[in-house]
Amino acid sequence: MTANRVRTNAQTTAVALNVYNGAALADAGVSNVQALQAIDSSVNVTSNNGAAYVAVRGIASTDTTETGDPAVPIGRDGFFTNRSFGIASSMYDVERIEVLKGPQGTLFGRNSTGGLINIITAKPREEFGGYVSADVGNYNTVNLEGAVNVPVSDKVQLRFSGVERHHTGYRNVTGVNLRGDDEGNKSGRLQVAFQPFAGFQGLLSYQKDKTDAVGDVAKTMALGSMAPIGDARTFPGYAPVLTKIDGHRTRWEFSYDRLPWDLTLTYAGGYDSQEYHHRTDATGPAYPATRQFIQSEQPDTRNHEVRISTPLKGRVTAQAGYFYFTERNLIDSGVFNLAMNPGIPIDFSNTYGIKFDYVIRTKTQGLFSQVGWNITPDLKLTVGARYSRDEKERVGQSRLLLGALASPFIPVPAFTVPGDGHVKESKPTWQVGLDYTLTPQNFLYTKYATGYKSGGFNSNGSAASLPYAAETVKSFEVGSKNQFWNRQLKFNASLFYMDYQNYQASQASDALSSGTGVFNVGKATIKGLETELVATVPDVARFDVNATLLNTKFGEGIIVSDGASPAQPHDIGGHRLPNAPSFVLTAGVQRGFDVAGGELTARLSAKYSTEYFYSVFNNPDERQGSYTTLNALLKYRHEGSNWEYQAYANNLTDRDVLANAQHNYTGQVNTIQFQPPRTFGVRVRYDF
Repeated sequence: MTANRVRTNAQTTAVALNVYNGAALADAGVSNVQALQAIDSSVNVTSNNGAAYVAVRGIASTDTTETGDPAVPIGRDGFFTNRSFGIASSMYDVERIEVLKGPQGTLFGRNSTGGLINIITAKPREEFGGYVSADVGNYNTVNLEGAVNVPVSDKVQLRFSGVERHHTGYRNVTGVNLRGDDEGNKSGRLQVAFQPFAGFQGLLSYQKDKTDAVGDVAKTMALGSMAPIGDARTFPGYAPVLTKIDGHRTRWEFSYDRLPWDLTLTYAGGYDSQEYHHRTDATGPAYPATRQFIQSEQPDTRNHEVRISTPLKGRVTAQAGYFYFTERNLIDSGVFNLAMNPGIPIDFSNTYGIKFDYVIRTKTQGLFSQVGWNITPDLKLTVGARYSRDEKERVGQSRLLLGALASPFIPVPAFTVPGDGHVKESKPTWQVGLDYTLTPQNFLYTKYATGYKSGGFNSNGSAASLPYAAETVKSFEVGSKNQFWNRQLKFNASLFYMDYQNYQASQASDALSSGTGVFNVGKATIKGLETELVATVPDVARFDVNATLLNTKFGEGIIVSDGASPAQPHDIGGHRLPNAPSFVLTAGVQRGFDVAGGELTARLSAKYSTEYFYSVFNNPDERQGSYTTLNALLKYRHEGSNWEYQAYANNLTDRDVLANAQHNYTGQVNTIQFQPPRTFGVRVRYDF
């Protein structure tokens, strides 16, 4: 794994993390980041009408707007993008996924206060080979995936990978005749690896992605309603919904390891361009029309990093580097009235109530270094630091027509509101750690780390931009990683305490004409314990258990206003952080059987979670109660065969589990989204 930006053994790396290889992910049905929460007890993913955000250890950024940044960034082969609409995109031909927990800002930067999800794709190899797989299932599921590796010469290798995933929607949205929560993704990736002379390695990669689907849909209920949620499969809708993404990413990486003193110099860079078009149903009792929120974004992102490192086996190890990130995003969005309700004498059909036209530029630079000193052969001290400089600028305006936005009886002509905003800040972060190799199979570590997530600015379009400051976290952690009984038993544990300052929460403010924005509201603390147990009992079964205990709490006397009109203040002191269940357990058991000259593997897995909330207000109608889900898998491979056959079922009991629940004060409704229902199917894979 590469949690320290160099390849090391996960069991002797002083970072709390889980590593999942590609085969394990495929068996668990994990094809995107959202599905990771089914197997990792520290990960929670919340849908947000076409976007999504990730929480690790209860730390997340709920701001999925064009000015928001994630608290748990997602790196794809070390390339980072900010926009959260890409979370649902397919993962394929994956070598492994690393889930790093706690602040990772020293080596990774980019707002990784909660942790980091690192997706590592399979790279070109020196032998010919590949695979193809197909699965079909309920909801008209058809998934196709494959890869082929071609060694062109002893110095050049190619790898082509592709995927197409499709299923009809889990939700029947009546009134507009839609099947929402569907999938329609295609992607292809070409990689070229080359080694033209001794010590030099190069990699070029190009990936094309396309999404064409209805996408997320939300059920609406009366604002503040405590009525039962009712039918999660069929509910009314009023305006069409769609999601379209067209993107491409070019990435490169070069390294040379024959410098003086055996130093290695690495340069990695890339360019990502996306076109995102999204329409959601914005109809509600607040205005007498069928309406949509039409969202269009075109983010162009660039990453560059230069890093120099020493060999890993010296008494002193070190690495240092420079990171450069830019994003330019063109925003063309707004609330659009499709048709007025019957009986309304003033017609604002086919009219924007509010229209946003912005250009947003983000730039981040970081200098970082980390040094390790082997005080004795078994005791190591590690010190790291990073200096980050962030700048975010928005230019443009919003156009408001109150008669088409708030009430058709407001006789006010259209007017514009400047949306210009600018924030610039810099911050050092650092970490110090000590690890001790008790035996070759027993490893102890302790670490103190700081992190920060940059600030920004917000505006609801009816008031000038208002900045908010960075939020910071200080984390102390003690951990142990162990293997026993000839490595048939693995047990890892980490105990942590995190002190959060300047928490960025969504609240209403008079400064935004009573609109809702992001503001710094105060302090929060997070205490927790994570454990991982994997045991192989010969002639019995393999057992795996992951558990996370969390105690999260806001500081006393924190007053936050909701988005009601007029806004109502709430004392959230002592409330739990959003997306932070107090206890989560994921567990699995699997066994192989000799059947008809091959091996039949049976696996049963489960996830249990206690209740958690989706907002800082801890409202009972923004709460997911405790739940349990079950998954099952059967797979068979004949000895010596290239074919593998699987049958799978996820969410066996067909439990309705929320993916989000929140108050939408603009539309005067509660919006509710759901995780997938029971799905099942068969999968065939051929390796060559």
